[in-house]
Amino acid sequence: MSYEVSITPEEKYLHVRVTGQSSYENAADLWQKIAAACRSQNCFNILGEQTLVNATSTMDAWNHQKIFTSEGITTKYLIAWVDHNPKTFQQTEFVRTVLANRDMGYGKLFSDTEDAKAWLLQKLAGKNKKKPQPR
Repeated sequence: MSYEVSITPEEKYLHVRVTGQSSYENAADLWQKIAAACRSQNCFNILGEQTLVNATSTMDAWNHQKIFTSEGITTKYLIAWVDHNPKTFQQTEFVRTVLANRDMGYGKLFSDTEDAKAWLLQKLAGKNKKKPQPR
């Protein structure tokens, strides 16, 4: 099954775009590429956009935990993910829930890119605030 992925470094995050067919193999390849790019760029903040033509199966969605484990994706990663296809959104939300319940990655799912970007940048701004020093 074919799919295409691009990963573009931005100032504070990596912008990932994926289109095509959803399959477990494609998801494993996608997250391997994302994890490698994050390590290479030393940036673990992701704004992802997907436009897939089909939803992943329930078992494949459940098994995303294996993908995240094998790629070392933990709560160190901040992920704002956009699913542009209303027909696949519910299954993508299931993937997010499975991963969140296992403390794998920290993220939120959106249907709008601007909302996702705003959330990601807000989280990054809060993460970078200096904590007051004790006196």
